[in-house]
Amino acid sequence: MTRRLRILAGAGAALALVLGHTARADGQAETVPLSEYLAAQGTIVLTTPPVADYWGWTAPPPGVKTPTDSYVGGNAGVCDYANIAGSWLVANGGPNLGTTVTGSVTRRHLPDGRILVSVHTLTKNALSFGLRIQTPDFGDFATDPLVFGARPVDVLNGATPGLGECQAAFEWKQTDGPLIDFCHGFDVDPGFEIVSLSFRGNARGPLTATAGLGPDGTPGMMVISESGFARTTFKGATADAFPAEYVEFRRVGR
Repeated sequence: MTRRLRILAGAGAALALVLGHTARADGQAETVPLSEYLAAQGTIVLTTPPVADYWGWTAPPPGVKTPTDSYVGGNAGVCDYANIAGSWLVANGGPNLGTTVTGSVTRRHLPDGRILVSVHTLTKNALSFGLRIQTPDFGDFATDPLVFGARPVDVLNGATPGLGECQAAFEWKQTDGPLIDFCHGFDVDPGFEIVSLSFRGNARGPLTATAGLGPDGTPGMMVISESGFARTTFKGATADAFPAEYVEFRRVGR
C-alpha cells in the first residue's frame, strides 16, 4: 500500500482519496472527461521535489505479516499513472517519454450530498522507478536506495528511465465540487473517503546493484500489484485494508 494510506489506517482514520463535480440529483452515473481528472492532479510538491506528488506503492519485507510497524527492508515502486512526472520532464526540457493515459471517469450523486467517483485508467510508457525501503517506518521515495529505473530528476540529467504500463481503478466519495488532487484529498476535502482501489503495473528498465541481481545497468523489470478497500474491520487478514501488497524486481534475460 502507499506510505500515506498506511499511516492513516494505522491511526484509525477514515481511508480516502479524491475527486468530485456536480452530479444529477437522480443519482445516475455521469461521465466526466478524463482530461478534467488529469488536469486536477499534481498540484502539491512534497514527496519527491521538485516533481509534484502522485501515489507510490510499498510492500513489506518477505515473510513479514501485516499490519506491521515498519516496512524497512521491503520494496517500494512508482509508475506515473497520471503523466505527472512525464509532463514535468517535457516542461523542463527533458525527454518526451511518449506517456499516454486512456480511460474513463464517472460521478454519481449520493444521498448524503457527496459524490461517488470511479476512475479507470490505462497508462503506457509511464516513468517508473523502484526502491529498497530504508527510512523508518514506511520509506522515503526521494532518498531511499534506488533499485530499478531512475527518478525524474535523474532522467532529466540523462539517466536511463524505467518505462511501464499500469492499470489503476480508484473509487471514492468526496464533497460535491470541482475535481481535486487525488494524491492530497485528505488535505483539502473533509468529505473525502475511499471505497476501493486497485493498481497493477509492469515496467522494464535498468536495475541497480542494490537489487542483488547483478551490477548497475542490468536489464530488469518491476512488478506492482496492490488492492485495498475501506469496508473492513481492520482485523485479521484485512487488518490494514490492503490484502494484496506486492512490489518485486526481476532480472530480464541472462
